[in-house]
Amino acid sequence: MKPFEDWDRLTLAEPHWLWLLLFILALLIPQLRPGERRASLRISSLVNFRLFEHKKSWASRLIPPALRLTAFTCLILALARPQLKESTQSIKASGVDIVMAVDLSASMLALDMSDNEPVTRLDVVKRVMKDFVAKRVHDRIGLVGFSVDPYLLSALTLDKEYLLRNLERLKVGLTHQIGTNIGGALAEGINRVRQLEAKSRIVILLTDGKDDPPPQHSPLVLAEGAKSDGIKIYTIAVGRDTRTYSYVYDPGTRDLDRKADGTPIKRLFEYPVDKEILKEIADVTDAKFFEAGNEAALRGIYEKIDGLEKTAVEYDVNALYDELFHWPLGIGLILLLFEIVLARTLL
Repeated sequence: MKPFEDWDRLTLAEPHWLWLLLFILALLIPQLRPGERRASLRISSLVNFRLFEHKKSWASRLIPPALRLTAFTCLILALARPQLKESTQSIKASGVDIVMAVDLSASMLALDMSDNEPVTRLDVVKRVMKDFVAKRVHDRIGLVGFSVDPYLLSALTLDKEYLLRNLERLKVGLTHQIGTNIGGALAEGINRVRQLEAKSRIVILLTDGKDDPPPQHSPLVLAEGAKSDGIKIYTIAVGRDTRTYSYVYDPGTRDLDRKADGTPIKRLFEYPVDKEILKEIADVTDAKFFEAGNEAALRGIYEKIDGLEKTAVEYDVNALYDELFHWPLGIGLILLLFEIVLARTLL
């Protein structure tokens, strides 16, 4: 154990165990005072027994209970888990709650976002989002996938490893549907960031299509509600406006449609995007609408959002603790053993 230079770095992880000290004290203090013993055998005279009378010394009366009290105190301190703060540091963070809503409709299988390799729009989006998450170390981030219905993959969390594992789960067909419902995604994202207090709360809605089937209520109604709660909604339209090759989704197998040799089938499609509604949603909430036709443009958009949504928050983080419970635990066990040995030998 390191010598204590700063006692203010010493803390107890579970201090509620210290209440046991009152109980132990109540049991052991009476043993520190000499008490009267009742006779267990009635006889007419003690004359013949005076030769064998033994009076306890002060040591035999005081030392064992004192050792026992000290030992139990040490064991209770071990339960309270004393720790030494090893790496307290001030961290400046953004203090932003973010929900990323990602379109999982069949159009996200289009192959127009990368010129160098046959990767889908969704694959490109996942790569860019991973880098974005890595930059937002101290933000709570949630993840929603959506097609006709929204699917919560991760509630707001600081656990980036958990978030990235769920980001890997994003795939077309995850929600068992292939349509698009922008309003449903907005509702899920808004409800998630509304639950917790933060300096800033945003939803990043990414899609490459339009509502299909048409919604009963306009997504602008949800955008108005988000604005009243101080929530910003950034919208991103991905993909090019021309006909493009795309993998074909098979609802029966919930996978890509493939040839007999297992090669994914590619066909030409044209996917219309409702950019007007996306722009209006962003305008209503005082946010921004972006378009990305390739991976470089999408990275630039997330970098802009990363720069726009930062609120200066400074707080202390104790990244490491040195556990000290083994010291009072060891001392307590040694004292208890020492008391037992003394009580059966010298005392």
